[in-house]
This record gives sequence, structure tokens and C-alpha cells, in this order.
Amino acid sequence: MTTIGENAMFTPGQKAPVSGFYTCDSGCGHRFSTNVAGHVLPPLPEGCAGRGWRLAEQRPSSGDEAAGRG
Repeated sequence: MTTIGENAMFTPGQKAPVSGFYTCDSGCGHRFSTNVAGHVLPPLPEGCAGRGWRLAEQRPSSGDEAAGRG
């Protein structure tokens, strides 16, 4: 699995670097966004004070599971 630094932030419209659960960086806990590696991260929720998404929990990609790495 790819390792992402805990302070790494990803902007809406950027491709998710890894599969997992992403949350806004404002700490308001609006929503989590589940993405597959390579999918585009969605816009932040309306009214969110955040600037981007942070990886909350990395999940194995379907490729990792198929190869026995997940």
C-alpha cells in the first residue's frame, strides 16, 4: 500500500492517491468521502470552512485484494 503523510491535503477535483475514506480538513466532521484510487475527489460540502480533503482511513484497492496484498 502507498503511504500518505498524516498532514497531506488533497484539493477537490484532484485524483485520490489511494483508496480510502477522506474527510474535510476543517475538523467540522461534515462528511466522509469514500474514493477509489484515481477517482476525482468531490467538492467540499456546501458551507464547509475547509480547503481540501485529508485521508482519514486508507483501504486496500481492489488491485491489492486481487493480488493477495489486501
